[in-house]
Amino acid sequence: MKLISPLVVTTALIALTHAAPGAVVTQWTFNSSNAALTLTPYIGAGTATYVGGTAANGTGIATGWADDTTAVAPVVNNRWTMTTFPTASNASGTAGAQFAVSTVGYEDVIVTFGLRNSNTSSKYAMLQYSTDGTNFTNFGDVITGTGDVWTSVSRDLSALTAVDNISTFAFRVVSVFAPGTSAYAAAKSTSTYAATGTYGFDLVTVSGTAIPAPGAVSLLAVAALMARRRR
Repeated sequence: MKLISPLVVTTALIALTHAAPGAVVTQWTFNSSNAALTLTPYIGAGTATYVGGTAANGTGIATGWADDTTAVAPVVNNRWTMTTFPTASNASGTAGAQFAVSTVGYEDVIVTFGLRNSNTSSKYAMLQYSTDGTNFTNFGDVITGTGDVWTSVSRDLSALTAVDNISTFAFRVVSVFAPGTSAYAAAKSTSTYAATGTYGFDLVTVSGTAIPAPGAVSLLAVAALMARRRR
């Protein structure tokens, strides 16, 4: 009988216990071929909803981020665009977009997206995360936008083991007051903040590292031990 090489077993064990990072769990592109808003993920499963009183700006779509290369004709590159934010000095950290994604089978979660602020929208936003889909906690630095310009945002949640391998992970991106103040600031310095300003989202992506099946790791560990003993 041909024995498995200890080197082969060891290599396989290392590969299992150091799974490749950055696998896309869920991704929204908001692209469509019929000029209608779609909140169905392009990859994976999850839900995207308005939160805190926001609503679709017109049809809810506008020209998407140039970084989104997934759209192939007749599919059109869109962004999800929303309006109806709180008035100038009210409800900081409550209004924007919310996303729910199961991270079952994944750890080392990372969230990335493109955010486009209109000139009169809040210049500042915050990512908040939840382990139960209901209660949210601020995470990371304030997101600082610029009027009618895309901002690439990445938040590494890998240190938060509570968001690993759960079915109830959620996050939201909400407008917040200018730091150290009790009012919103407009994204463009020469504009005045307005509740009718808009936020646009594109390429909203949740990534993670696949968690190896415990049984597979155990079997390979035993195989490695037996292979060494037979040498």
